[in-house]
Amino acid sequence: MKYLPFLLLFVVMSFSSPAAQAQKVGYTDTQSILDNMNDYKSVEKELDQLSQQWEKEIKDAYDKIEKMYQDYRAKEVLLSKEDKERLQNDIMEEEKKAKELQRSRFGANGELFRARQEKMKPVQERVYRAIEEVAKAQKVALMLDKAGSTIILYSDPALDYTKQVMDKLGVKPAAPDKDTGKTTTPTKKP
Repeated sequence: MKYLPFLLLFVVMSFSSPAAQAQKVGYTDTQSILDNMNDYKSVEKELDQLSQQWEKEIKDAYDKIEKMYQDYRAKEVLLSKEDKERLQNDIMEEEKKAKELQRSRFGANGELFRARQEKMKPVQERVYRAIEEVAKAQKVALMLDKAGSTIILYSDPALDYTKQVMDKLGVKPAAPDKDTGKTTTPTKKP
C-alpha cells in the first residue's frame, strides 16, 4: 500500500508524456501532385519521345533482318553451301545485334530506365522536400503516400496534405470536369 501513491503518479506521468500521446498522421497523393507539375509532364514527354525514337531504331533493325531473310530465301536455290552458311550467319549476327540493342535500350537496367531515374530524380526530390516541409509545418509525425503501394482503406480528407504540398511547389491542381465531375489534367497553353 505504501507504493500505491508512487504507482499512481507513475501511471499518470506515463499517460501524459509526449511519447504516449497519439502522433499526428497525414497523407498525400504524389501521383496527383506529379500529374499537375509541368516539370514532370515535360520529362514524361521527353522520355516518351526518346522511347519512340529507340522503338523505331529497333523496328528498323528487325525490318533489315526480315529483308535479309527474304533476299536469302529468294536466292537460296542458287547459292553454294558456303554462301548459304555465310548469309545465315550474317542474318543471325544481325538478330543478335537487334536483340542486344533492344535489351540495352529497354532492359531492366537499360538506357530508358537510367534516363527515367536521372531525369525524374530532381522532380521527385522537389516533391519530397515539399512534403517534408509541409509535414514539419503541420507537425505531422508520419506522412503516407496514397498513390504508392501503401493500402489506405479509409482516409479522412482533413488528413490529406496534397493541396498544401502543391501550394508549396507552386502547382495548380487540375480543375474538375463540369460534365463528369472528374479531375482533368490542365493542358499547357502554347
